[in-house]
Amino acid sequence: MSRNLSPALAEDEDEFPEPPRLRALRRLVTALTVTLALGMILIAGTVAWRLWSAAPPARAIEAETLALPAGAEVTGLGASPSEILATVRRPDGAESLLTFRRADGKLLSETPIRRE
Repeated sequence: MSRNLSPALAEDEDEFPEPPRLRALRRLVTALTVTLALGMILIAGTVAWRLWSAAPPARAIEAETLALPAGAEVTGLGASPSEILATVRRPDGAESLLTFRRADGKLLSETPIRRE
């Protein structure tokens, strides 16, 4: 039996029911499309929120002074919630990482830095 595919008979397509597996596939693809769209909106919103939200205020250093070795030059400075880290270069060229307590500036440790 041959089938006429002319545009005049296109309205007859509603007579054929959709197969169950094709219906399930169509619903699955629709669900995945909606999930993908929601995920992209969530990611874009998170990125925008992180970019435009205010950064947390920097914590003040309570220490009045930091005691550096004589002639040492500070080459880097960093901080953690409880410590201040300073990299220093001594007059002889040796480098060290100094760790100070944030509250009072007491030297906690000195770690030599060796470059290879």
